Parts: sequence; structure tokens; C-alpha cells
Amino acid sequence: MNKNRLHRRYGLTDERLQEAGLTWDDLDALEADYARIRSGLESVGSYVVDALLKCPKVHSIKYRLKESDHLLEKVVRKRLENPDRTITVDNYRDEITDLVGIRALHLFKEDWLAVHRYIRDTWDLADRPLAYVRSGDSEKIIQFYKENDCEVREHRFGYRSVHYLITSSPDRERYTLEIQARTVFEEAWGEIDHVISYPYTQDNELLVRLSSILNRLSANADELGSYMRYLKSRTDLMQDEYAKTIGEKNALITELQKKIDRLEIDASQKEALTSDLVALGKNRSNEARMQEKFPWLEHLVESDLFRGLSERLERVMHSEEFRDLTLSDADLELLTHAQQDLMKMLDDPEEVRKVLAAAPLQTRLRELAAPARDSGDGDHGVGDDGGVAGE
Repeated sequence: MNKNRLHRRYGLTDERLQEAGLTWDDLDALEADYARIRSGLESVGSYVVDALLKCPKVHSIKYRLKESDHLLEKVVRKRLENPDRTITVDNYRDEITDLVGIRALHLFKEDWLAVHRYIRDTWDLADRPLAYVRSGDSEKIIQFYKENDCEVREHRFGYRSVHYLITSSPDRERYTLEIQARTVFEEAWGEIDHVISYPYTQDNELLVRLSSILNRLSANADELGSYMRYLKSRTDLMQDEYAKTIGEKNALITELQKKIDRLEIDASQKEALTSDLVALGKNRSNEARMQEKFPWLEHLVESDLFRGLSERLERVMHSEEFRDLTLSDADLELLTHAQQDLMKMLDDPEEVRKVLAAAPLQTRLRELAAPARDSGDGDHGVGDDGGVAGE
């Protein structure tokens, strides 16, 4: 044991040890016993890591054995925080539960539920999972943890993660290990905060404030990631439902068209029936149901970040570029006739070839573009070779 290093890194002095009711000999005994059991802890830690990697929602794993110096410092700190707490060489393995620390990192907040169920189904839990939340987290998030049998506690330094104490016996000896489940953004903030301030420089107000800002930004990143995933899920569901609906209706239209063609009626009656088929093209669909829960979205919607994005989008939607399009009755009648003409034209391949050969749309676009080219001064236009003129 290096006393100078402990003093330099953690401020351990004779006075602090005396205040904690410990001696240097006590710490020597702890360090020696910890060195004796390290190989066993490494083996069980590797065993648990390999099992966790089989969980599909675990993105990556962080694994470490607690350093000897950190163990000694933590024993002293816990004694100072609670003088009635007894931590000795005989019971420190039960009192310090993170000798083996494993962090199961997941990409999205909502992935936690799958990780939670996997841990619960794979190992025996020594205690209820403990979900740490930050001051200001929504009641919906807290309730979500409680519904999944977690104790919820506000962390005084703002850490967010769910802690599990599991028991494992890969050999004859029984071990207690700690698994922490958190997102990659929560892990990034936690690592930075641990290096910069936690728990030894909490009296530096500037560092504490900056860390709090970074914590909020990491939470916004998590919530925004969940929102992006939510939008993608909604879009995918709507596209799948739309494709299915259109496929079913197209099949129905084809079948009805065949039946109409077989009817012994005049052309005008067939045309009237055919026009009724057009109405089937109006897509009607029920709202797709999401299979996944997104309890963190409510917190994002209430955040300053989301309000800022929403206000900006609203300003754009109310700008001149997004003026409402108003159609008169005459316009609607014109569109109706155009639709009927188009349906008739599609039944005549020769007429389709004539329209395509004439290319009326391209001709009209060239006509519209001509005045714009004539009115320009040539200094900032697009050159013939596609480059920007005047560069």
C-alpha cells in the first residue's frame, strides 16, 4: 500500500482515517485479502460479460475490477458518511458490491426494458433493481421503472442508470456482482464527470455547473434519438400498411374490371362503372399501433430543445413559401375532366405514345424557365457546364 499515492489521489490522511475509525493496518489487511480473491473475481466477471453479450439489445460492455486504491478510499468514504456502518476485512465483499463492475450499454432509452428482462431471467437478483434518475425527470419515466419492479431513487450527482446486484456461482464459490444498464450517452457523460469532478471536487462550482449542462445535453441526445427512432417506426408502419392496402385494392379493382368487361351493357354504362372504381383509390387506413413503448418522448416534447425546433418549423409553415392553395369550383371541375381524360387515354396505347413523344411537360418547363434566364444579369447564374458563373 502506497500512503503517499492515497494521500495525493484521494486526500487520505491520518486524521481522516482516525475520523473514520480505521487504521493503516486495517487498510493493509483489506488490500492483502483483495489481492487474494482478484483471480476469482476476474473469472466470474468474464463469465457474466460473455452471457450479457448474448442479449440482442446490449450494444457494448464495459468491464473492470475495482482498483485496490479505489477500494480503500471507498471504504474510508463510506465510514465517514455513516460512522455506524461497519466495514472490515471479513465483510467488505458484502458491503462493497461493485468490486466487479459491469456496464451493459444500450443505444436507445427504450432498449433498457429488453436488457432488464434479460438480466432478470438469467441471474438471481440479490436485491430489487435500483433505477437512478435525475432531478426533473418526468413522473411518467419514474412510473415506468416502478411498473417494472425497480426501486427509484434520485441521484444527487445526476447519474442515470439502473443497477442490478446479481449472484453467480460459476465455480464452488458464490459471488455478488453489480451490473449497470445505461445508454451510451449516459456512459459518456458519466465517464467525463467521473474524471473531472466526481466525487472529489464537488466544491468547484464552475465544474459542477458545466457538468450539469453536459448532463442535460446528453439527456437531450438520448431523447432526440428515441424521437428519431419513433418517427422511423411510425413511417415504416405507415408505409407497410399503405403498401398492403394499395395491393388489396388494386387486386379488387382488377377483379371488378374483369367482371365489368364481361357484362353485356353498352359502353357508357361500362364507363360509369369504371369511374366508380376510381373512388376505391382513396386510401382509408386505421392508425397503425406502435408495438414499442416510448416513455421518454414526453420529456423531450416538454424540453426547450423540442420547443425551439417546433417554433422554427411553425414559422416556416406560416411563411410565404407555404401559402394555402385554394381551388375554385371551376378548378375542381377542370381536374375532374382531366382525370377522366387521363383514364380514357390510358386505355389507348397509341394515344399514350403520342403524348410521350410530344413531351408537353418538358416544353412547358422550358417556357417557364426562359423569362428567368432573360431577366438575369449573368453574374450569379449557372453556367452552361453546370458551374457557378462569376467564380
